[in-house]
Amino acid sequence: MRARSAARPRANARLSGATKGNRSPAKRVGALQARTREVESWWEGLPARYRIVGATSLAFVICNMDKVNMSVAILPMASEYGWSAGTAGIIQSSFFWGYAVSQLPGGWLASKFTGKVVLPAGVLLWSLATALIPQAADKAVLLLCLARALVGLGEGISPAAATDLISRVVPITERSRATAVVFGGLNAGSVLGLIVAPFVINQFGWESVFYGFGALGILWAAWYVVSFGGSELKKAENELEKYNGTPTEKKIEQNVPWGKFIRSRPLWALAYTHFCNNWTGFVLLAWMPTYFSSGLGLDLKNASLLSILPPVASIATSSFAAPMADKLIAEGKPVTLVRKAAQAIAFLGPAVCMTITASTEDPTTAISFLTVGLGLSAFSISGLYSNHADLSPRYSSILLGFTNTAGATPGIIGVSLTGLLLDKTDNWAISLFGPMLFFQITGALIFSIFGSGENQRFNEDTKNA
Repeated sequence: MRARSAARPRANARLSGATKGNRSPAKRVGALQARTREVESWWEGLPARYRIVGATSLAFVICNMDKVNMSVAILPMASEYGWSAGTAGIIQSSFFWGYAVSQLPGGWLASKFTGKVVLPAGVLLWSLATALIPQAADKAVLLLCLARALVGLGEGISPAAATDLISRVVPITERSRATAVVFGGLNAGSVLGLIVAPFVINQFGWESVFYGFGALGILWAAWYVVSFGGSELKKAENELEKYNGTPTEKKIEQNVPWGKFIRSRPLWALAYTHFCNNWTGFVLLAWMPTYFSSGLGLDLKNASLLSILPPVASIATSSFAAPMADKLIAEGKPVTLVRKAAQAIAFLGPAVCMTITASTEDPTTAISFLTVGLGLSAFSISGLYSNHADLSPRYSSILLGFTNTAGATPGIIGVSLTGLLLDKTDNWAISLFGPMLFFQITGALIFSIFGSGENQRFNEDTKNA
């Protein structure tokens, strides 16, 4: 009996311990649910404009993940299908076929239906097209190019949608920071894409990166419709009305003043600036992993990982360049002066760095100056990317569509031209860096002479033209 009595407490202890162990997962689930409620409460407590800006930035993260996945996957795809550098360049440039033609329609759609409607539609379109790429590549190069053009079409309407949202809900003294957060999502997407894509490709094959990244966009679109499909935009517009003390009427008129747009010298200067800025951004985004691999002799994994350094530098730069611009404007500095100074840094700083990069074959030197140069180019967030709403808050999305049509052209011409020049010269300085330097210098000159940060009053009959 004693043995049994002694055993019983030990058995009860084991039973008690097991019961506690069984309760432990439930407690962990409860703690997780409590933490989730805290995060939801924090999110709901933010001003509506912050929530809109944050969600839009996340869309842009996915946007560039779906843009750079081809920059990494093109290497194993070219090896598997036997493509030349010229063919690879055409395939990568096909993204911009859709991107270019969607700019003005995207701006008009965003003004008419608001960015709240147009943005998730664009994300859903490019995500579905991304998931179709492996099947298209198996069939024919032309079908692959058409699938990438659809990706570009979806991504092409998104900047105008984001610009429309920013101009609707963000006051001018916060506009550079809001623009930095939203468009900074592109750099974050480049970083994530260049980190994740090589791992996914090595583990599961190049096809998986398109299926996985496409699924992310579909999930985002569903979340956005559920979370922002109601009165969120109206709340943010009401916040801005209270801030400004005036109503923010954003309804687009039937008669858009296209003639005034065409005759506007500051707008044409901005369009050329956008073209020059994107020549650097789009060409390097497409060819950087290949340059690191073929030009500097790095393997695919290291080439892709080192390609994240320039976008990281851009994120770091925009984190202080945007608040500095907003601070200067809030202190009374002329908006035109601030925009021109920011864009001059964004062009001339990289021009110096690219010159050094083009003249060296040392990987450490080349990567270092390329990183610094692209980091400085992030000053364009406080320059050209904030300038459309300066010229006209009412028509900012259409103006972005106008200038980004020019800005998309380097993706078609520059990306494919680089591949063709490489086939002919096998020289990275001539093929990649030479044209880039020309457009950086001329872009700085044109914007400094003809650019403006003043409201152009394209429609004097409206209160908030």
